[in-house]
Amino acid sequence: MIRINLIPYRAERRQNQILQHLGWLIGVLLAVTVMLFLADSYINGQLSDLKDEYTQIRAQNLELMKKIGKIKDLDKLRAEVERKLALVDQLQEGRFESLITLNALSKVIPENVWLSSVNDNAGNLSFAGYGESNKAVANFMRALDKAPEFNNIALQVISRTSADGTPIRSFNMTLNRVLQAKEEQGGSK
Repeated sequence: MIRINLIPYRAERRQNQILQHLGWLIGVLLAVTVMLFLADSYINGQLSDLKDEYTQIRAQNLELMKKIGKIKDLDKLRAEVERKLALVDQLQEGRFESLITLNALSKVIPENVWLSSVNDNAGNLSFAGYGESNKAVANFMRALDKAPEFNNIALQVISRTSADGTPIRSFNMTLNRVLQAKEEQGGSK
């Protein structure tokens, strides 16, 4: 019988299998290495993009904070302007009160009574004057009491004096102005 030695064939086949397995192992290792490198590159790219986006958002945030600061300053400025406008409106409302008060006084003052001074303290009036007699001063007080612009009329002092040898009466009086209440009623209708 013929004998065939198969050991070298099996050894060669085993070496080919080992080489084939080593080739596959090296191929798999290369593929895994390439995949890891690509994954690392991709993740580093995303990280870099996120850092850039973070930097841009931070810059936008700083700009918005500056704008918010300006808006707060504008709110303060607007409040200040509104306060000043309210003050101007208040001054405009009281602008003609003295004129109206003096006009009302001129309508009720008799010919034989003269005012020497008029002081207005936020609607509380006090004035001094002269009259020909006590009766003239009393008539003036009655006329003031009938006038709708005034109330709380009070004679403080009346005394005798003389002017150029003629006896007259000197008086001081206080009263309240009611013009403000009329204006408020007129404005609400």
